[in-house]
Amino acid sequence: MQSRWFARLFFLAVATVAAAGVLGACTRWGQPGPVTPTIEPISSIYVDPNTGSDSTGNGSIQKPYKTMTKAVDTLASSKALSPGGVTIYLSSGDYNAAKGEKFPIVIPTSVTIDGTSYGRGLRNGTFIDGSGEDTLYEHIVNAPARSAYATLEIENAAGVTLNDVYVGDAKLSLPGSATYVSLDNMGTLSVTFATFGVAVAPAASNAGGILDAGGTLTCNSCVVHGNAFGIGALSVPVATASPYATGPSITLNHANGDSSIAAKGVDILTDGSVSVTANQEVFERSRYAYEDTIAPIVPVPIRGAIDFGGGVAQSSGGNVFIGARNTEISVTRRNVTISALDDTWNPGQQRANRNGRYRRTITFDPGASGKNVTIAHDASGSAVTVGPAPVPTPSITPSTSPTPT
Repeated sequence: MQSRWFARLFFLAVATVAAAGVLGACTRWGQPGPVTPTIEPISSIYVDPNTGSDSTGNGSIQKPYKTMTKAVDTLASSKALSPGGVTIYLSSGDYNAAKGEKFPIVIPTSVTIDGTSYGRGLRNGTFIDGSGEDTLYEHIVNAPARSAYATLEIENAAGVTLNDVYVGDAKLSLPGSATYVSLDNMGTLSVTFATFGVAVAPAASNAGGILDAGGTLTCNSCVVHGNAFGIGALSVPVATASPYATGPSITLNHANGDSSIAAKGVDILTDGSVSVTANQEVFERSRYAYEDTIAPIVPVPIRGAIDFGGGVAQSSGGNVFIGARNTEISVTRRNVTISALDDTWNPGQQRANRNGRYRRTITFDPGASGKNVTIAHDASGSAVTVGPAPVPTPSITPSTSPTPT
């Protein structure tokens, strides 16, 4: 009797355990169990400096953030980004420190940034307005603290697309002999329709438009203002597999809007390692349109290729070199080769005609001096070639007439 009761209790226990296992399985694999929520990858972040909030907003179009700083921080910290890329949409307005921005705004990863109402002026467009100490650049080039300031900074690992914005600092104040640029690019940056160095007071003599510090810069219809320079470019010791195999590059294209550089000092200033390609660009207001006098920070044995028309980068030319107070193109280093075909120059200078054109190809060598081209006497191996682009040789179309047999 006792053994029969024990056996019944044993089977009941086994049945209970089995049932628990079945229920457990249903709870784990079936509908009743908890479902881990899926995190939707971020593909867009919206910012509005007038109606947004960094505390209650979530970056959606219905609840935008207030600052670009918050949007970039969200992008950098997110573990779920869309494989198709992320776009930060900036509504029109003044993005300044009074509204919570922290400058410089450092962009550490790849992203597209789109502004609003470009071409309607600072009051109506997207104006990224302010500056802060550029500690990353200071560290890379071993510069003193509080010597470099910027509005935006692109880190060297980032590939950024920037559209329809104004970038500058309407209340710029620099300590001592510090320098300022509206954009410090160490990565890969493509820009379409933007103005840099905007609203910076003329008294800020050390202010520039864009610094291309070891980066790749492509500007399509950009307007660049600067006091010391428009675009400055040099090689820096960035952490890449082959840091000095090639230098930085600048490509300027004229799409549909204004495409010009207006600096008081130098429109494009390099250390000799930078490749420059310009198509239909207007150089104005400066002492020099191009000059290669930045002191190198790192030794770069390879000279940059300078193509203002008809050169190795196949520039179509169409650039306007008029009005430089000293000279348009100034070469001081050895073995610099510049092609500048199909461009317009100061008329009546160095054999240019009254329309500012060269009717035949002319190559200026070391010792040349004038309003259009100046090459230092000791810049051996350097040359600047101007004139009309070669007329393409027409191809011979094979005859389609039948050949009699």
